[in-house]
Amino acid sequence: MIEAPRQTRMPGLLVHGASGIGKTMIARNLSRKYAPEYDPASGITRTPLLLLQAPPAPDERRFYLHILAAVGAPATALSARAQNVASLEVRVIALLRDLGLRMIMIDEVHNLLAGTHREQRRFLNVLRYLSNELEVSLVCLGVSEAVDAIRGDIQLARRLDEHHLPNWRDDAEFSDMIQTLIAAMPLEKKSNLKVKSLKQILALSGGVTSRIFALIKDLSIDAIVTGEECITDDAIAKWTPVWSRHANAHRRLEKSGGDAATAAKDCRTASRRVVVRLVVSVGCGQLL
Repeated sequence: MIEAPRQTRMPGLLVHGASGIGKTMIARNLSRKYAPEYDPASGITRTPLLLLQAPPAPDERRFYLHILAAVGAPATALSARAQNVASLEVRVIALLRDLGLRMIMIDEVHNLLAGTHREQRRFLNVLRYLSNELEVSLVCLGVSEAVDAIRGDIQLARRLDEHHLPNWRDDAEFSDMIQTLIAAMPLEKKSNLKVKSLKQILALSGGVTSRIFALIKDLSIDAIVTGEECITDDAIAKWTPVWSRHANAHRRLEKSGGDAATAAKDCRTASRRVVVRLVVSVGCGQLL
């Protein structure tokens, strides 16, 4: 869509799926891929893709101000409150046209539902107007409710192809993803997991990407803390959320009458987990 020739009705896309499935990560990766580039010959910074987050409520003024802040526009002599929507609109259109924009990507578009029906319609009109006036592609991302938000404007809905990001399923792709994720962890030994363990990871996480990452990260931390240095089938079978473990430890401490030795041991274990979590987080960051 970025390479599509400019036309009156530019192609668009609506990407929707469960919270934590990876929509924002996809958007950020594309934003880095098509980062602004400065052209020394013309003295102009070209910005092919502009990534924005929909405001908490469908507010035109706030949205235009977010655009100005995103492109690094200098502050004007007038305060934000003194600028009416019309003047902000003219300024935004002029700036975005100078940037050579090809695509506007709006994340968390389901935030539109926080406003009244009239506010939603006006905000959707703004998105359609920007796409038409600048002849740029429009991509919206959000949870399943985002479909209802976009369908509030029939003209906009017709030009946005819908693409659903499904949760992970028990297939070869899921297995490959788990193996890739585990390989990125700073573990000294190879983790050879059975099919049953992969199915349990899928059941525990619900097939949501962010939960899968958190689960593998937590299992890796446990493997380092215990000295196993690999994720085992037994560890997956016995895994419980961190908050649940902390609650159980707290109850044991209360039953023991606040034994100082037990408390000290719990503190040392917690401190070590913090250090290991930092190390494991680096591995996840390199993978992403």
